[in-house]
Amino acid sequence: MTGPGRQRCRFCGTAPTTATDPMCGSCARVAGFRKPIPDGFYESADLRAALARYDFGAVFAAVRAHTGLSQLQLADLLDLSQSRVSAVERGERRLTHVKLAARLATLLRIPPRLLGFPVETGGSVATQEEVSWLERRDFLVLVTAATLGSNLHPELARLGSLLPDQVEPVTRPRIGAADIDAIEAITDGFRRSDFAHGGGLCRAAAITQLHQVRRLEDAVCTPEVRARLLVAVAELAGMAGWMAYDVDDHDAARRLWTYALDTARRAEDHPRVPDLVVDVLLDMAHQALHLYGLDPVTHADRAGEALHLVQLASATAANRRHPVSTITQGYISAVLGWCRAALGEPDPTRRAIGNAQDTYAAADPATTPPWAWFVTDAEITAQQGHSLYLLSLSRPEFAPEAIEKLTTAAGGYGAEYERSRAMILPPLASVQFQAGEVAAAVATGYEAVDAITGLSSTRGYARLRVLDTVATPHASRPEVADLREHIRRALAGIAA
Repeated sequence: MTGPGRQRCRFCGTAPTTATDPMCGSCARVAGFRKPIPDGFYESADLRAALARYDFGAVFAAVRAHTGLSQLQLADLLDLSQSRVSAVERGERRLTHVKLAARLATLLRIPPRLLGFPVETGGSVATQEEVSWLERRDFLVLVTAATLGSNLHPELARLGSLLPDQVEPVTRPRIGAADIDAIEAITDGFRRSDFAHGGGLCRAAAITQLHQVRRLEDAVCTPEVRARLLVAVAELAGMAGWMAYDVDDHDAARRLWTYALDTARRAEDHPRVPDLVVDVLLDMAHQALHLYGLDPVTHADRAGEALHLVQLASATAANRRHPVSTITQGYISAVLGWCRAALGEPDPTRRAIGNAQDTYAAADPATTPPWAWFVTDAEITAQQGHSLYLLSLSRPEFAPEAIEKLTTAAGGYGAEYERSRAMILPPLASVQFQAGEVAAAVATGYEAVDAITGLSSTRGYARLRVLDTVATPHASRPEVADLREHIRRALAGIAA
């Protein structure tokens, strides 16, 4: 028995260690440790700064100086070549892959928070199961574990059983490339329906389809087909998660997205995996920022949560074996801009949206991943406008520019992107009220109600509630009072 707070040695598998040590004393001596790495070793200003920028050269040098490890011994411990360790220490090579960073953190006792990984704040799986996935304290830990493929969280092993709306699956003894083509085509159809009409229309069908196809993992197929299958299942789960989010089923959305991350991780050698994982993480950040925008006071911590998710997406994108597409890099910068804007940081917001615009301009349509065909000129302008809108919540001087961008975007969307257009109309009306453009705000408000009530989406109704609140200071004007009554009738209709 290892007892509370103890675990088995990572190397010999028999001797017990403390919960923070990966190896027992005997294995540490064999590895070459003359002195163990103590608690607080990485808390110096120099090492904290080095870890923040993933400068493992300074870290390796400090560890070897303290422990007495040679370069060869450190390389053996970390499963790296001595030449690579030497090059890292000289500053000639960088170690930026997120999974490698996680392994180094475990073996060298580096606190995960110093590398930008969220840390569990307490609570066991048993006590967390009954908590909504929107509120569970260990959500970022679970997402990180699913992304990195570590055994950090035991719940990963049973994610499939936690998905909503279980159905009796159809089994297949053998599958081939044509079956994967069909799954990908179905997912693309769901995606197009979502953009045009909202997620409510096809959400149930997408989840049913997911339960069917995930059982195909038991079928006989080639390794190439199996990798494609895992990617296709993950993409479908991610799409189903977005649809759940679009109808305000935030708990189900998070379960589906986490399942998508874990499934994609199991196909890690497939070149589409980094793009897909980054997309799912950014969808999670989108959800957190949506909740923040509904009530910045109640959901103040959601802006920080979104930033953590974007940072994890950025670290994942550093995978050099299969780099993410240029357009995915642009989307990372765009969502980072939203996060910085929500946190009230004008200069970082400007840098992020500027980087996004420059990156999008350099994108090659031939390398665009399946999920990103919606990144049109209108969408790029809407992303910029949304950043400025979020910034205007704390810095009103940014309202005029937000109005300009959102107005341009609203006029640029085609009918196939009606959901996207509808979602930016309430923020546009809100920022028009904030800028004192009451007549324009009223006109946009009516347009927003008409667009949102025509969708199969409830997320837009939450934005109408925000618009109703923003209009309150102008309620003495008859046209504003009429608009608020129109909004309330629409909200009453969805509640009925």
